[in-house]
Amino acid sequence: MNLELRHLRYVMAVADTLNFTRAAQQLHMSQPALSARIRSIERHLGAALFRRTTRAVALTESGVEFTERAREILRLLEEAESEVRKSVHGTVLRIGFYGAAARESTTAIIDRFRASHPQVEVELCRYGWEDPTAGLRVRAVPLAFVRPPFDEHGLKLLPLHAEPRLAGLPASHPLATRTTIEVAELLGDPVVYRVTSDQRWADFWYGAEARTNTPPPRRVEVRNLDDELQAVAAGRAITMTTAAAAAYFPRPGVVYVPLTGLPRSRIALAWNTDESDPLCHAFIDAARAHIERE
Repeated sequence: MNLELRHLRYVMAVADTLNFTRAAQQLHMSQPALSARIRSIERHLGAALFRRTTRAVALTESGVEFTERAREILRLLEEAESEVRKSVHGTVLRIGFYGAAARESTTAIIDRFRASHPQVEVELCRYGWEDPTAGLRVRAVPLAFVRPPFDEHGLKLLPLHAEPRLAGLPASHPLATRTTIEVAELLGDPVVYRVTSDQRWADFWYGAEARTNTPPPRRVEVRNLDDELQAVAAGRAITMTTAAAAAYFPRPGVVYVPLTGLPRSRIALAWNTDESDPLCHAFIDAARAHIERE
């Protein structure tokens, strides 16, 4: 066997209490199991660490020497951990997010990360349509909550969840009172087109998947969410958005109706493939743990 830190802690618990039963309670294990661990350690060392009688437990000479060294090792480890934690005190982890990609799951992941890294401040940085990667492409942030699809070259994505699509319609639209709408029913309507450098992303929100065999409609170009909602409310166009829009972006004159026939919108945590910061990977681990819990 190779001695590990847990073995040192077994010995120290017995040395500090001089009682196997109390030491086992402190270690949250049974007394026979602890006794077996100590005997195994003694066999490995080739020396008895404790003298045991029916009435008492005492350290041997070898035990005194070993526990002094073990105590020093554990102290140095604690100091090292403390110094590392102090070194990152005040550290800010900047995380980009696109629009409504910061939702309930985002908060849950951040809370999980903060529980293990209370000294790190998480700063959320909002990005618009000009950068669907929410700051990753220009390396303004090391992590981002995003809504693919977009150009994912050089990035890794951890899918978090997906949500259905909605049609955002002018209140006066003939289909505004429907409970659901098939996308084919809207392909002739003027539609907003999000101006961005990422063609794949813009086409997704334009509903390009459903338009392969239909004439292109009139496109109303918009550069931000406010322009999009204003165009819809004014009756100039419709939009093909997500369920989050109804909850987070209500607007007088805009009616949201569930839309079928289009792929769901995905939300993911993304980072650059060469990202090596341990804090970033700790956050990614928190996201994975959240997914597993879900």
